[in-house]
Amino acid sequence: MASFIQVVSDRYLRARRKGAFVKVMVRFALVGTALGVFAMVVCMALMNGFREEIQSTLFRATAHFSLAPYAGDIREADAAAAKLRAVPGVAGVSPMRLEKGLLKGGAPDAPPEGVVIKAVDPRTAASTSSIFESTTPLRIAELQEGQILIGQELARTLALRVGDTVTVAFMRLELGLGGVQPKFAAFKVAGTFQSHISEYDRGWAFISLADGLRIARAEGPEFLEVRAENLEAIDEVKARATKALGAGWLSADLRDTNKQLFAALKVEKWIFTGILGLIVCIAAFNIVASLVLLITEKRRDLGTLLALGATPDQVAGLFQRMGLRIGLVGTAWGLALALPACWIADRFKLVKLPPSVYDFITYVPFRLTALDIFFAAAFPLLVAWLASRLPARRAASVDPVDSLRAE
Repeated sequence: MASFIQVVSDRYLRARRKGAFVKVMVRFALVGTALGVFAMVVCMALMNGFREEIQSTLFRATAHFSLAPYAGDIREADAAAAKLRAVPGVAGVSPMRLEKGLLKGGAPDAPPEGVVIKAVDPRTAASTSSIFESTTPLRIAELQEGQILIGQELARTLALRVGDTVTVAFMRLELGLGGVQPKFAAFKVAGTFQSHISEYDRGWAFISLADGLRIARAEGPEFLEVRAENLEAIDEVKARATKALGAGWLSADLRDTNKQLFAALKVEKWIFTGILGLIVCIAAFNIVASLVLLITEKRRDLGTLLALGATPDQVAGLFQRMGLRIGLVGTAWGLALALPACWIADRFKLVKLPPSVYDFITYVPFRLTALDIFFAAAFPLLVAWLASRLPARRAASVDPVDSLRAE
């Protein structure tokens, strides 16, 4: 059987001839709450989608994380790589050295371009990065000493073609006949790659690990790049891999090196969500106004209820229930509109982005987590409950004698 509070609150909120203005205020509160919930859900889905797309795109082009000794190069790289491949969750391991330099094309008037030179093992490089799936016409496994792979944007900028010879000035000084000077090396362009990330396609190049060791005069690689079976397992696999190698190793992934980017995206998400949440707070004023007007309209009824034995707590609970019901219905409307809209827009990629804005994201992604949905549902209910407390206290303080005498 329905309780006293439920029966009376349902009766007051039901359509009626009298109190049309109160009914309009309640509808404004419902629509305002629904609009606020819809805006918050879409905002959180949008920010989550961009963060996940940026993260997944970066991790597709590079290894999930890298391991390096505290000091010096890796002397026994093959043995360390074998240990890592035996770790559960590891999908691929490849040694690598990192260099920086200036790359100059064959044209005499062409200015040099700053590039990051990655010296990779052609046999294992494809197991840690999907960027090598786009190399043409040479596959990464066929890369030989003296050859170089460059991005398509860099090739267009310098008007380079496969078979051309380029000169790279490495950021390493050596003593020559003219004194201290940068170290130069010539390479033959063996192919190009396309990662769909301008920074990589314009500023990256790959050479064989043997060339990198010779240029650096090193005995081993600097890093061991590792790829996990999926993005969600990176932290777990990284911890197991570090433990397998023992003490004296450092681990890092793109979230560490791009910490400011991902932190900024997270902060922006909650800032925009908070701003849009103000719509819910504005709707709360309509809840307060509608309940206060309803109390004024039903003052005689409240006096009668109190005179018949209803307690002030019951009367206060009556109006708190009404405020929560307004918030609950508005929240349900907002979620019912936002969740399908986000799913459809993301599933069918309805909102396209021009290539000139984002070269690696072609549409606006919408992704939600269970925590986001919980927040979008709980925040309006909390606001509605807080907004109904003031009118509820006012209703509970009605003097039955004065209210009946006034009538």
